[in-house]
Amino acid sequence: MIFITKKSQIAESLQNASAIAERRQTIPILANIKIKTNKDQVVITATDLEVQLQTTIPKISVEEEGEITVSARKMSELCRSLPENENLKFELLNGKLHVSSSNFIADFATLSANDFPELEVNYEGGSLSASSGLIKRLLTKTSFSMASQDVRYYLNGLLLEFTKEGVKAVATDGHRLSVANSKKLDYKGEDLKYILPRKAVLELAKILSSDDEIVEILFSDSHITIKKTNLIFSSKLIDGKFPDYEKVFPRGKESSLIVDKTILQSALSRSSVLSNEKYRGVRFTLSINNLKLTANNPEQEMAEEEVDVMFSGGPLEIGFNIGYLLDVLNVIETDKVEMLFYGEESSCLLREPESTTETYVIMPMRL
Repeated sequence: MIFITKKSQIAESLQNASAIAERRQTIPILANIKIKTNKDQVVITATDLEVQLQTTIPKISVEEEGEITVSARKMSELCRSLPENENLKFELLNGKLHVSSSNFIADFATLSANDFPELEVNYEGGSLSASSGLIKRLLTKTSFSMASQDVRYYLNGLLLEFTKEGVKAVATDGHRLSVANSKKLDYKGEDLKYILPRKAVLELAKILSSDDEIVEILFSDSHITIKKTNLIFSSKLIDGKFPDYEKVFPRGKESSLIVDKTILQSALSRSSVLSNEKYRGVRFTLSINNLKLTANNPEQEMAEEEVDVMFSGGPLEIGFNIGYLLDVLNVIETDKVEMLFYGEESSCLLREPESTTETYVIMPMRL
């Protein structure tokens, strides 16, 4: 195997593959990426047996075809550290992958590509098409609410719902809920619900572009695959029943608060410095057109700040986790944010004013 490429052609593919490759090295070859050459292209594959990424790099000068596996982390880090327009020559010599540039030479240990496992995927459920930017937006707007190591394994992922009305992404860790939906999807099939694993969601959100490039989504009962130009991303699905998130939305008489997003973000960041490091709580005290934030900790330290808001409801005191509030504010794009309160014991609903495209629910905490 011999091929020549520029760093700029291969670096991003190596970095994306490195993020997919298994880090715990329970099976040594899963820490590797497979590099395969044919005709004028290089195909790079990485998998941890749950998620798999295959990237094709076209217009490569291939002198000799072949395939081999090398360390994903080492290859990615090496390539990233080289100058941008550096020409790289990859050559398989005596069982090692020889990489050379104008002033640099490296030999990488290899494992046979014949031993490299790949996901076995079948697609019995059908397919649909959507813009890359649409899927990326839905994932980015909700993924922060996923659980990470919850015993309720179905919470360690994100629910995708496809209906004739559009597509919806839902994530919850039991303390907060994020829902994003879009009607910009022409889907005429039966209603579908799939739970994507946490790692698949986070990597897809990084890999997908924000433009209108059309991607193809293929699915079965156990796998989902997203195909775009020169890229195939596959993942196992979480086999479980996602909770009925509609029941989480608070009901009853609501009191609306509208506040400048940047001002609230800054005030919460200051309050977090003196909040309890374990629970990170902040108390909201609401009165007509006024919000008082109070945070304290076991060291008897305290922070208090008043913020001008638009609020005409009755007096209210309620506590929240500062981190949960900041996570929501970080994905809201408007200058203002609306918070709907339903009483001191009920969850709070956050959204962009006069918009229902994305909705966030945060449970209160006792302080």
